[in-house]
Amino acid sequence: MPFYRFHIEVALPQQVVMERIRALVRKQPGFWQSFGEQWKPQDPPSPPFIGSVEEESFKFYRDIRYRNSFLPRVQGRLVATPTGTRVNVIMFLHPFVAVFVTFWLGMVGFGALTIFSAGDLFTLIPAGMFLFGAALTCGGFFSEAFKAKRILSDALLDPAIPSVTNC
Repeated sequence: MPFYRFHIEVALPQQVVMERIRALVRKQPGFWQSFGEQWKPQDPPSPPFIGSVEEESFKFYRDIRYRNSFLPRVQGRLVATPTGTRVNVIMFLHPFVAVFVTFWLGMVGFGALTIFSAGDLFTLIPAGMFLFGAALTCGGFFSEAFKAKRILSDALLDPAIPSVTNC
């Protein structure tokens, strides 16, 4: 299953990094609000992620206007270091999607092996389905994972954003 892990070293205090992450995340909209947002353009641009931010951790996913079942779930934890803060990030598939894809690819792979062991020429059909499913899953996941990583990295490493918060 697709899984992506990385970390970002930021030369800023943990509190400042957390405030920058908070600025990127909004809460999950309700059903009617979500339905209404789908049809009207956004006047003020909303934050690029939907989820929650705690004291030293966060969980979110990208706010997209199209369907992608392979959209990565992003979880992270902040760790204070002598030079600033380290942001450890893990991206993974939604658990329901991971179970479904595992089942689907497992059944198709089993079918391909069974047909192949019988010496039949129709092995190409389930083998092609297996390759298509794996490519679809990885393509949908990693394209969005790299976008989320870029957005998060740009927000945390951008020197133009002031690093002093008003407390």
